Amino acid sequence: MSKNVLDQEQVPLCVDLDGTLIKTDSLHESFLLLIKQNPFYCIIAVFWLLKSKAHLKAEIAKRTHLSVETLPYNDDVIEYIQSQRSSRKVLLVTGSNSSIAASVGYHIKLFDEVIASDSNINLTGDNKRQYLVDRFGEGGFEYIGNDHADMPVWSSAGQVSVVSRDNSFLKKVRQTFSVEKEFQLPTPSVRDYFKAIRVHQWIKNSLIFIPFFLDQRFNDFDAVIQLLLGFLCLSLLASFTYIINDLLDLDSDRSNQYKRSRAFASCLIPVKHAVIMMVALFFLVIALVSQLPGLFVIVLLAYLITTLSYSFFFKSIAVLDVVILAGLFTLRVISGAVVIESEWSFWLLAFSMFFFLSLAYVKRFSELDNLRREGRTKTLGRGYRIEDIPMLKSSGIASGYISILIVALYINSDKVGQMYAHPEILWLLCPLLLYWIGRIWLITGRGEMHEDPIVFALRDKSSIKVALLCGVILLSAVMVSWN
Repeated sequence: MSKNVLDQEQVPLCVDLDGTLIKTDSLHESFLLLIKQNPFYCIIAVFWLLKSKAHLKAEIAKRTHLSVETLPYNDDVIEYIQSQRSSRKVLLVTGSNSSIAASVGYHIKLFDEVIASDSNINLTGDNKRQYLVDRFGEGGFEYIGNDHADMPVWSSAGQVSVVSRDNSFLKKVRQTFSVEKEFQLPTPSVRDYFKAIRVHQWIKNSLIFIPFFLDQRFNDFDAVIQLLLGFLCLSLLASFTYIINDLLDLDSDRSNQYKRSRAFASCLIPVKHAVIMMVALFFLVIALVSQLPGLFVIVLLAYLITTLSYSFFFKSIAVLDVVILAGLFTLRVISGAVVIESEWSFWLLAFSMFFFLSLAYVKRFSELDNLRREGRTKTLGRGYRIEDIPMLKSSGIASGYISILIVALYINSDKVGQMYAHPEILWLLCPLLLYWIGRIWLITGRGEMHEDPIVFALRDKSSIKVALLCGVILLSAVMVSWN
């Protein structure tokens, strides 16, 4: 048991950084920035680590710039530090590299001194304990930490304070030490994990069913089973890529009024948990995809490669980014045709490309418009500027209306006359789609659009009514006779 050998006002307050002052781990986030620059750094980092962990931290810090302004700080710890500064010395003592620690110290301006790792010494565990004992004596300091690596430091601290979201770890610390202060972080719920993998976005993967309905294979039970399996497989893979995308976008998400509350950006779910989630999702996909046609596996691989290329390279290239987003939606449609071994429809793929290109422009327009309303002129990790807003709007509206023109030409084709009992009814789709595209862009132009138009449409009553009416029109056109 540690002993309070000094009055609190005499004891220097030593504060850890990772998981304590900030809710995340600066090494994890710096490493993400590194592989965002070049994924091959994953291999190089192994050789840095073989030399020493201190060397790894120094090499990563040398090549990255962690935005300390947007890090998720622990407000309760900061408030405690502020209440103690007038009566005693406060130090930031961290295993993070000295350049990161110095930046944090300079940003929040709460510390009398910053002590951190360099390229030779990793200031964690026993190394940190020995430094503090040499500096302040056994039991001569209060230490706020958060992890098992802090147990040796607490063993020599006069006062023990702990930050954690893990109740079992808190219980262990209480059993071992006399705890001065506890700072509990919120524990993520099952719902939070589902939100993190964006289960609500799985609705996008329902595009896989479109070829099935257009082919009118309603009595093909085997095709339904294959499609359901393909839908689940595609959804799990999409969740895998969403996590990667969110981890690579932590800085920009924290600067966005809508995205800053996401589980990874806010650190409700730690980065290391995200990695575990990714591994689990990937192996689930591997298990499921073995039950599907080989060509579907190729389409799925194309989806994965395209998504990762987008996240690492193409997201920052203006116009190309929205073309790729539209292409990813079209790949979902292609996957549906592949699963049921249906003939690919030129009309469907052309419509999908232009329709979803319009929605991708909606997404970019609303992001820029929100930045403009906040008085900002630059985007993080994007290739657009505020002055691009008019171009995005005109391109998006044009793309939307072109997609409806494709529908009109399709309705007039010979194939439609062969497939539908009442093809003339399909013409009612055109005014409905014209209304919906026009309304979406009207709302977007007014600044009332959520940054994800798909999410907006799922919650918008008018959009739901339009979708239902389109379904009724398609069913009516298929009917052989009016009953």
